[in-house]
Amino acid sequence: MGTSPPSGTGKEESAHPPPLLISAYAANDPTLSTTDVDTIAQYLVSAALLVTSIMTAIQVTGIPLPYGRQWGAGILSVMGISFTTYPIAVSTISALMADGHTFREAYGYLLGTLACVGITPVVISFFPPRVLKRIFPPIVCGVTIVLIGINLTGAGMANWGGGSFCNTYADGLWIPQAGPCTVTNATSGEVTTLSTCYTNVPIMCSGNGDVMLPFGSGPYVGLGFSVFVMLVIIELFGSPFLRNCAVIISLLFGYMLAGVTRADGKRFVTGTKIANAPAITFLWVHTFPLNVYGPAVLPLIIVFTITSIETVGDVAATEEASFLQTSGPAHNKRTRGALLNDGISGIFSALATSLPLTTFAQNNGIIALTAVASRQAGWACAGWLFIFGLIGKFGGVITTIPNCVLGGMTTFLFANVIASGIKIMISQHFTRRNRFVIACALALGIGVTLVPNWAQNNLWNNPNLSEGVQGVRDALILILETGFTLGALTAIVLNLLLPDEKGLTVPEPDTPDLSVQGAEPSVRYSSKPQGKDPLQSQDTSMHMTKDYSTDMQKQNDSGSDTPGANNKAPLV
Repeated sequence: MGTSPPSGTGKEESAHPPPLLISAYAANDPTLSTTDVDTIAQYLVSAALLVTSIMTAIQVTGIPLPYGRQWGAGILSVMGISFTTYPIAVSTISALMADGHTFREAYGYLLGTLACVGITPVVISFFPPRVLKRIFPPIVCGVTIVLIGINLTGAGMANWGGGSFCNTYADGLWIPQAGPCTVTNATSGEVTTLSTCYTNVPIMCSGNGDVMLPFGSGPYVGLGFSVFVMLVIIELFGSPFLRNCAVIISLLFGYMLAGVTRADGKRFVTGTKIANAPAITFLWVHTFPLNVYGPAVLPLIIVFTITSIETVGDVAATEEASFLQTSGPAHNKRTRGALLNDGISGIFSALATSLPLTTFAQNNGIIALTAVASRQAGWACAGWLFIFGLIGKFGGVITTIPNCVLGGMTTFLFANVIASGIKIMISQHFTRRNRFVIACALALGIGVTLVPNWAQNNLWNNPNLSEGVQGVRDALILILETGFTLGALTAIVLNLLLPDEKGLTVPEPDTPDLSVQGAEPSVRYSSKPQGKDPLQSQDTSMHMTKDYSTDMQKQNDSGSDTPGANNKAPLV
């Protein structure tokens, strides 16, 4: 028995895919039974697959619209639920449930807000490219993506150790008990009688089958580590095909290992959830009362803006892998079509009880490996996703994967988000100005991620606020406690305010032309770009141009918008 009050609830996070993220918070709702939580989790997995299949089919098709526009990119580009919405979803649901809302009500608030804010990519699709580049240059997008990855990687490690809830309360949960009880001052010896006392209750990690162990127990760490080790083994010894499939192979390996592993005689994988899952399901089998949570509007606008900028790069990467031009009218039409589909997908998915979708670029490695960029492959992918979504048992299988196994996988995936952001940042000149913007954004973003209570407790602690002012306060606190939101705003403002600096000029080499001596150089240096290579940088003072003599260069020079003459990636 003790008398110390709880030190704070902290912010719960999850490293699961979005449907499992939602089910983790449903488990904290006392009005829901364990069976109810499992049923909701299975439904949300199926709903995510169904929504993804429908919007992927539209993305691949590219439906013609008036005024030279189209709905969808019209290339082999797959949609998926973005990890970027995780932090805001976590904060929104946690805050609403802490205010006394049930899980269904809190999730309904989130969906309603997403449906309203989903118009953001639609609006951005009408912006001129130069405006987007001015407001959201690579330096801003890169630092924001790094901060998102840092936030998510911490959540992945929490699940690797057994679960986010037991991580938050790893030292136990203080539960109030009816008094009276006495407290003795160790210094003065004075005895005080209190009407309320607190008992520390140890918290065990759930979400790992029948196994209930403290956070960071050896079996949890070991199973997660098995996934990580398999990733490394495949990268070292696997063929290119295996390396492209490393994520799913490693996850299945960890799942299989968990299936045959016991801890104190209990199993990590059980068939109860699969047995309780329905055979067939569809959208709107479960519904949630829609509403709007005002404090989440601005952070979600930032999220949709960042994912829109990522979509522009994802479409260009898919075009490059498909041997299509990455500039010109056809490119602009595909990019705007993808942005339009992102916006409509965000609205539709929210109304269909799922989190918003965005354009994924993970399929580009498969295109490069197989030399297949046919839209028929995209339609087949959408068809299989639809079938898996209809089969309720498939969602049941997904929910049986232990937290620790998913944590080992998602920690690696989220760290890749950090690497992607770093790659974007280093693609720019690291001038003093850019370093200053990055440093300020990272200082606030990482600082708030490490110490979220910095802005939660006493920054604006006034219980007598009106409802309108309270809404403004909640919105401000949500921005200040979400590292990537605060970092993104800082980077945007500083990038617009600080004057540009010219990068270091690399002088033209003074070495003589080797071709005069009879040699054929593979690289020529010049002070001006040569040819029309779309991959050639235009903002550096030194340009390297390759001596292309293939049909691909002729295609680019002629402005053709069809796959290369080698037909490695036919587009249907």
